[in-house]
Amino acid sequence: MKLVGWLVVLGTLTLPACTSEDSESRKLLVPQDYATIQSAIDDARSGDLILISPGTYRESVQVDQDELVIRGLDRNLVVIDGGDALTNGFEVSANSVAIENLTVKSFRQNGIIFSGALRGPPSNDGVYGADDNTLDGYRVSYVTSFNNGLYGIYAFASKNGLIEHSYASGHPDSGIYVGQCRPCNVVIRSTTVENNAIGYYGTNASSNVWVVESVFRGNRLGITPNSQKAEMLSPQRGATIAANLVEDNDNPNAPEIPQGFFGGGIVIGGGTANLVTRNVVRGHAWAGIVIMPLNDLIPMDNEIQGNVSQANGTDLLFIGRPEDSLKNCFSENVYATSTPADIEQKMSCVSDATLRDSTTYSQPVGPPGPSYRDVVPPSKQVSMPNAVTASLGLPIKEPLYPILENLVVPMGQSS
Repeated sequence: MKLVGWLVVLGTLTLPACTSEDSESRKLLVPQDYATIQSAIDDARSGDLILISPGTYRESVQVDQDELVIRGLDRNLVVIDGGDALTNGFEVSANSVAIENLTVKSFRQNGIIFSGALRGPPSNDGVYGADDNTLDGYRVSYVTSFNNGLYGIYAFASKNGLIEHSYASGHPDSGIYVGQCRPCNVVIRSTTVENNAIGYYGTNASSNVWVVESVFRGNRLGITPNSQKAEMLSPQRGATIAANLVEDNDNPNAPEIPQGFFGGGIVIGGGTANLVTRNVVRGHAWAGIVIMPLNDLIPMDNEIQGNVSQANGTDLLFIGRPEDSLKNCFSENVYATSTPADIEQKMSCVSDATLRDSTTYSQPVGPPGPSYRDVVPPSKQVSMPNAVTASLGLPIKEPLYPILENLVVPMGQSS
């Protein structure tokens, strides 16, 4: 497996260009024209912009109208608050919906959920997340999601997404989740994810999945593309994890997930054909970058290349049998420790070296964690520029993917 020829580069990462719907869209103002966000959505039609003024909105919002942009005027002062009683902050079943520049917190399940399963039974005896049985088009920009009871930002059976300039903390599952989609066609970039059980969780999330230029810090586990039998469309395949800062994901003060791993940076669990490159991974009690089986699903064709993985319990770790090792490889990483020893000679991406012995592990057990309700709220985050005048930019197309060579590891700033 070689890096050259592996990537399909389609463009640079920018917001979608202003489209013709801008000239026809209406601005629905909350609370000036509509007392609640839900009442504005109920009156909206395709191409409308819902603008929300500063205030606290104690409601759970269902979005079933296609092609809407829902935008706060101040990221830190427009707060959708579940009061630890309501289920989801935004529950989106519609295509081409963007949620921007606001805070969502204290819901019993999810801050924001996009789900193709909410659109009704799959067609033609299909599977949610495959073929046309998906939600198509979503964006989350300049959103803060914290202290919700499951996930911060959740995309299930959805494709053609962009999650950017957002922050997620204090979740007993994951800050950002993408699952059961093929193709997913999603870019996650310029986000900060900390103080969760898991930073990014990508279960059976396949084809054109990009997690780039983001910070995953102080979770119990950092990033994990993985295959699981509990969801459809297994195995997971084809994620690119690149130019992220992944540090100190062994935080006992983050809420815990039952039977969850602890102390790992980037862990591929039973995933296939993933590229992990140009990340900085440091400060993990268990391991920095890991390839391992999960639920009897064997990882294959994964490439770990050009990362800096240092100051971890084990910097590079492969768990499995010799017969699996040729399907996974490590090359050109900066590291001090590995299992097996001399991992880049025994599992090289540029030669036919052979692993002679199986490697095993004992699952690290993390200490008990606090309730998600008790995680310290985040500081103020950077608001979206020009929220009143910014173009609509409906997420109606496949996102533009990164140019790998242009990506830069962030220095740890908030999003």
